[in-house]
Amino acid sequence: GSGVARLYSIAIGPLFAGLGIGRMLLASAEETAFEHNRMMLRLEVREDNSRAIRIYEQSGYRKIGREPAYYEDGATALRYEKTLRGDIPVATRVPFYQQTCEFTCGPCCLMMAMANFEPGFVPDPVMEIRLWREATTVFMMSGPGGCEPFGLAVAGHESGLSAEIYVSFHGALFLQSVRSHDKRRVMELAQVDFRRRAELYGIPVNYRPFAIDDIRTAIAEGKLVLVLISGFLMFGKKVPHWVLAIGDDGDHILIHDPWVEDERQETILDAANIPVPYGIFMNMAQFGRDGLRAAITLGKRDRQ
Repeated sequence: GSGVARLYSIAIGPLFAGLGIGRMLLASAEETAFEHNRMMLRLEVREDNSRAIRIYEQSGYRKIGREPAYYEDGATALRYEKTLRGDIPVATRVPFYQQTCEFTCGPCCLMMAMANFEPGFVPDPVMEIRLWREATTVFMMSGPGGCEPFGLAVAGHESGLSAEIYVSFHGALFLQSVRSHDKRRVMELAQVDFRRRAELYGIPVNYRPFAIDDIRTAIAEGKLVLVLISGFLMFGKKVPHWVLAIGDDGDHILIHDPWVEDERQETILDAANIPVPYGIFMNMAQFGRDGLRAAITLGKRDRQ
């Protein structure tokens, strides 16, 4: 259920070297993994195997680690990973925007939705920070605060979008890891304000976990969906993270993930229009010990 496949070994005889057979076998492994609902393919390769490393890197694999004394003879292994896309292109009608701060995933998803529904709107770092200031919970674990669903829905509404909230939990969110009484109090008050403003704007709220059919229905209606996930599968950290669901191909939810991690050699290929199998999507679309589910459907609002 992790969404990750592993390639343990790939080899060809010396008489067949240089014929492109290795690349064909690698492509076949990727296709098989994708057909079995895997999002990523990982492998290890000897650090001194320059020929294989060149093939992997030219095929879109990025280095994610180094393991000394990995092989029986003591040789070091390099770990590589690739996001599997099948035939799904990177380009999409929904513009992609890469977040420039660690804490602005939600606002960046809002900007992508704004750019989709409002021709002429161009996301930029100034608006990224403005929307974060308008939607933030002020504090989060440590450092600048993240964004919760009511704040994002209110910011989206005030930016001209229609919004509808799904949340599986009543009350203030993201407080489990906040030990400071003063920080908890500020976060709770900020969220009370967001809820009052959401009610004032008439933003619908569904106090229940969303289902995959809720996401698919919204997309079929031409809407986009801002979805809270755990960042563990995407970048190995158990932190709340927002992505934008932009499409549905009958087997996968297609998402824009605004976080492109330079340290892991990621590019837009690893973040834009990513196909996520339905089952994996629902597994990753929850956060914390209580399995919080939260989402905001976004569309173009008719202005009076």
